[in-house]
Amino acid sequence: MKLCLCFRLATGLAALLVAGHLSAQEIGASKAAPTQTKPAEQTKPAEAATQPKSNPASSSDVSSYFPLIPKSKWVYKVQDQSVEVLVDKDEKFKDEKCTKVDTLVSGKVVASELYCVKSDGLYRVKVKDDEINPPVQVLPQSIQKGKSWEINSKVGTQGGQLVKGTFRIVNDKEKIKVPAGEFEAVLVEGTDMDVGGTKTTVRLWFAKGVGLVKLSYKIADTESTLELEKYEPATVKG
Repeated sequence: MKLCLCFRLATGLAALLVAGHLSAQEIGASKAAPTQTKPAEQTKPAEAATQPKSNPASSSDVSSYFPLIPKSKWVYKVQDQSVEVLVDKDEKFKDEKCTKVDTLVSGKVVASELYCVKSDGLYRVKVKDDEINPPVQVLPQSIQKGKSWEINSKVGTQGGQLVKGTFRIVNDKEKIKVPAGEFEAVLVEGTDMDVGGTKTTVRLWFAKGVGLVKLSYKIADTESTLELEKYEPATVKG
């Protein structure tokens, strides 16, 4: 079972986790010494031809629930380990402005993803060197209870992983407590997801101004939870 699956699920799509190449053994080998942190302050997609254009300047809901400001950092507790997610930099992808996000264990980058904000929401367009076709929607532009969206994508071009299913916003004001503090979060649920023929269920909690604060998933007979320990927002230069 791929532990990086956790992060792929966490940030938007259960299916993409399978595209990760970090094994549980690799995580264990590079496991960092635990650190003490104080609670943080409250703070079916269309084909490529019809995909909406990038909208990086938008001040929409999705930008608040999934901040992509370079140098912002999240520290998550996964089982008995801590893993960092760092917004690296903005970069071009097919003439669109996107943002590269890295996952680190003990200071070493173990996975990278590319996100683009489009007119109808946030999309994951690439995992490591594998393009996602069509791009997978992580969150819609407008966050509304009851809203749902379909995914049906392939990761990579040769023997790529097929992923499909439905995500739904089941609650937009759910109270949740994690090591980083207490938050009012948007709960996104994906049930009966199909990841290469394997049934997967995932639940994600996003807090406004913070991002992903909790993830729980079940794939085959494996269940796991990821919780936010610390969030360090980058300073926006005005």
